[in-house]
Amino acid sequence: MLYSREYITESTLLGIWKTEETRDELLSMLCHHEWIQNIYSIKSESRVLEILAARVLLKELLGEEKEICYNSSGKPFLTDGSYHISVSHTRGYVGVALNKDKFPGLDLEQISGKIFRVRSRLISSHEYIDRDNELIHLLLHWSAKEAMIKFLDVEGIDIRRHLFVDRFIPRQKGCFPASESRTETHYQFDVYYRVEKDFVVVCLEANAF
Repeated sequence: MLYSREYITESTLLGIWKTEETRDELLSMLCHHEWIQNIYSIKSESRVLEILAARVLLKELLGEEKEICYNSSGKPFLTDGSYHISVSHTRGYVGVALNKDKFPGLDLEQISGKIFRVRSRLISSHEYIDRDNELIHLLLHWSAKEAMIKFLDVEGIDIRRHLFVDRFIPRQKGCFPASESRTETHYQFDVYYRVEKDFVVVCLEANAF
């Protein structure tokens, strides 16, 4: 079912789907089954549900079905070029971000203490983590850097060296700055986030130059 739908900026539409349906129920919501023939070769049922839920969500957001394809690195795009798209999923939820004019970067992460295992590979000495809200702050850092990786779509990214999250105090919802040094462009980002009961969601846009 549709969990949320909102414009996080004037141009970026973000939707989240809570996957409670079966494969057949999701298929019944779609007409263009020829666009999703690949699901029949996928062994993981959870992966099939993610693929179907993303397409149902896309239809819900736009009022019509669109075909999603992927480039060689796995970055999604719409075959008709009508929107730039970013897709993410975590346990039981799928997110889609759409923007007509620029690429969004989206990431959903389940709230879990497993993030502490990768802290040393995630946070640089120049980044700040709030000790009073360490779990959520680490997850937002991770999610922001995952969203930047999706946005950049280049090889050789070092998470600690190339991706930077500015100091901020995590709230239930908000925005913080981030940047990257991997490309010659050196993008600066506005990172919008929300903390839900089961997961965090981060969606970013690059600043205009």
